[in-house]
Amino acid sequence: MNVLRSTIARRQAGKPNRHAFTLVELLVVIAVIGVLVGLAIPAIARARRTAIASAMKAEVTNIENGINSYNTKYGDYPPDMMSWPIVRRHYLKIFPDIAQSELNLLFRLCDTLPDNDANQMSAISALTWNGAVLDRAEAVVWNLGGFSSDPQYPFTGSGGPLLIVDPAVSRENPLNVEYNPSRVAPIVEFEASRLSLVAKDPSVVGSRYLSLDDDLLGNDVFPTYVLREGQSPIVYFDSRTYRFNAGDESNGSYLFNAYARTTSDTPSGFDAIRPVVSINPGKNATAASYGTAANALTAWLFENPRTFQVLAPGLDGLYGGVSDSDLGADASNAPPVYWQSSGQLVDTGLAGSASTPAELLARTPGGALIQRFDVTGLSGFGVSGNPFQDNICNFLSGTFIDSIE
Repeated sequence: MNVLRSTIARRQAGKPNRHAFTLVELLVVIAVIGVLVGLAIPAIARARRTAIASAMKAEVTNIENGINSYNTKYGDYPPDMMSWPIVRRHYLKIFPDIAQSELNLLFRLCDTLPDNDANQMSAISALTWNGAVLDRAEAVVWNLGGFSSDPQYPFTGSGGPLLIVDPAVSRENPLNVEYNPSRVAPIVEFEASRLSLVAKDPSVVGSRYLSLDDDLLGNDVFPTYVLREGQSPIVYFDSRTYRFNAGDESNGSYLFNAYARTTSDTPSGFDAIRPVVSINPGKNATAASYGTAANALTAWLFENPRTFQVLAPGLDGLYGGVSDSDLGADASNAPPVYWQSSGQLVDTGLAGSASTPAELLARTPGGALIQRFDVTGLSGFGVSGNPFQDNICNFLSGTFIDSIE
């Protein structure tokens, strides 16, 4: 018995003593956990931003693939609706049996008169096409959302982009159509919640499906598409209109080869984007200087010079407020400026003093070349946050700033 007790006592004496954590030990553990959480939160945030940006880039690629599919199907790239001769020629080519009333309706929807103007139903020859009505953002949905299989009525036929409100009223009357939210055979499936549509109210006489996007000419039948709620929409530029900026320079009128919408989120009061210039030089001036903005546009080649550009804002939702040489809110009253994929800015307002492509590159008031899409050195843009840097396109694998880092 004494031997057994002695053995048990030795075993118990050999067992380690167990005790609770001291206050100091608990504080150390809590501090370590806090450090780990502090390290993890930024990493999680970065991973989330990367995932969202990747999803946005995938949608841009989807739009790009849709435009290429359109070209395969119809034998021509879709117009960005800037030029009526290009638009008319395109639809006569891909829809050889199209009714004249379809073309007339499209023209009246996009002329310079309000749809309810008393002169709206005048002869087409008396009206003027406005390339900013069905703009570069609305052209994405118009072209890729699907046309009717009716050979005469691809726009207003069954499943087309427009619905006739009253069959007894002229098919050419712009007040007699609404957007069709149930288009058939779309080349690209657009998520309905991200279209700029306001549903019609059945209780209101004359209510129609319309687009109320924030562009300069809203309340029409042409919706836009955003990658994220509250952002500027995705836009499309047709290479045939990259250089449509000559206008009538004698009176300061410049064709608006851009997309723009009003916003309080930029110092200029609007958000705008133009097609992007490449790093490949074009022509030197044939005289002492380029002389005009139109001539200056031959100095540099555009990205994707024979096809198209698809552009979308990055995570901040903005393209940026720089679109012409006076940096004002009116992007059509001064010579245009174009971002270059290298991060520099081409200013056609320098045409009168420049004779080589390099001399058209914009500088800050201090004389330094603008670099890395950085507009903080420009007057009035000190707090802009350089929104162009995280923009996305179809000719770079990542954002614009990623491409030069």
